[in-house]
Amino acid sequence: MTAPVTLGMTAKDFASLAACRPSPTALRVLRDGQISRRLLMLMDVASAARNRAPEFWESRGAAAWELCVQARRADVGAFEDVLLHPHVGVWLGRCMRALDGPRPAVRAATDLARLGGLAAATALRAGLRPHLALPAPDSLLWLPTLGVLRLPGDAVEARLRGDVLEPGGRLPATGQWDESAARDTAWCAPRRLTFGGPHGTPPLSVVLEDTDPFRDAHGYPVLARRTTGELRAWQASVASAWDVVTRLVPERAAACASLWTALVPLRPPRKGQGVSSSAREAYGAIAASFTADPVRLAETLVHESAHIAFGALADLTDLWDPEDPTLYRVGWRADPRPIGSVLTGTHAHLALLEFWRRREQETSGGQARAARGRLHDYGSQVVDVLRILQAHPLQPKGRDFVSVMVDEAARCGFSLRSPLSARPNHPSHHRVALREALERARRCAMSASSQQAGACAVRSEGSRTTTVDETTPGAD
Repeated sequence: MTAPVTLGMTAKDFASLAACRPSPTALRVLRDGQISRRLLMLMDVASAARNRAPEFWESRGAAAWELCVQARRADVGAFEDVLLHPHVGVWLGRCMRALDGPRPAVRAATDLARLGGLAAATALRAGLRPHLALPAPDSLLWLPTLGVLRLPGDAVEARLRGDVLEPGGRLPATGQWDESAARDTAWCAPRRLTFGGPHGTPPLSVVLEDTDPFRDAHGYPVLARRTTGELRAWQASVASAWDVVTRLVPERAAACASLWTALVPLRPPRKGQGVSSSAREAYGAIAASFTADPVRLAETLVHESAHIAFGALADLTDLWDPEDPTLYRVGWRADPRPIGSVLTGTHAHLALLEFWRRREQETSGGQARAARGRLHDYGSQVVDVLRILQAHPLQPKGRDFVSVMVDEAARCGFSLRSPLSARPNHPSHHRVALREALERARRCAMSASSQQAGACAVRSEGSRTTTVDETTPGAD
């Protein structure tokens, strides 16, 4: 199994990402980069398991890997869809960290057992009908993009015969669900929330991810399977928020729809504001506690989508020195932040300036004053930190990135004087060395301290947003 080693991005597409308005071609590069990165990680997991967990590999791993190879050969698009399932990235990171540590065969046993479910999902999506036994640690069989099966009693294995699971019955079509499926506590198929938009704006389709065993990666407690009524409440909430996004920033709706593929319900805090987050390993997922406020949720979607895009870009190229120990204080955090967190936090806040500028324009009275206050607060914070970033010795692409951010802040009414050193000549093309970037991401993914990441990204009335970034200790 091979993977592309290098991706390229034009300076125009790179600038579109820095300006929080990613172009379709930039989004394709980010998606292709995530596919390649995860494929390389899967190959690394297979290689490490072969060498460091030989008993697992001989009994189950080799067969699961061969099924993955067959599925990719049969239908590469279907294989990539499974690989891009948001929390497959979390699973890969856990496997790599466990296999790299002491006693890998023991520490990685449970996670490695999930390779069979991943292989079965890729095969089924590719139109293959394998017959094999599938391990189900903790009596839970994970078939990413298809669903999960809770086995009865203490059973830890299911049999797949074609498209029939024993126990479990015939597998439904991808994304299919109905009232009976919603009530079934054994087989939990994914349930999709789909929304239209005004003419000229893209539709939105996200999976309500409330059963995936690797979804608990967002810094807050996740909720269990939602009832049909709760599902409908989320449908109404996201529909209203999507109306706000397509009305206020229609030019960004396509990017949000491309970057956001899964919604993870979080447990609301007992006191205070709601919470939301994203995780770098879970590309495509936004986690949030429920809110019926469409503007608050729309703000979260814009903000977290910017984080997802930034994280995917940072997986492909160096914007800052990952070994840089410098810490800075920023307006949205009480604790000092490493430079990577400062950069991604500033970028996500920059994405909100146009949102609140247009919100002020479309409202009047108290709503307009509130929007103006939010715009002023965010704009002031962004300008303050952009001055820090201009003076910091970033990598060349990082300096280019900040230069575009300065221009975008000025366009939204928040100018700052730029030192000449922060105005480099823009190259016409950016080369992305994916294999090298993966190795850096792999080292960071295996860092135990990175798992303690958590950061407040947006503070608003009734809302507290947190972004979890697995390559730096906190995203903001």
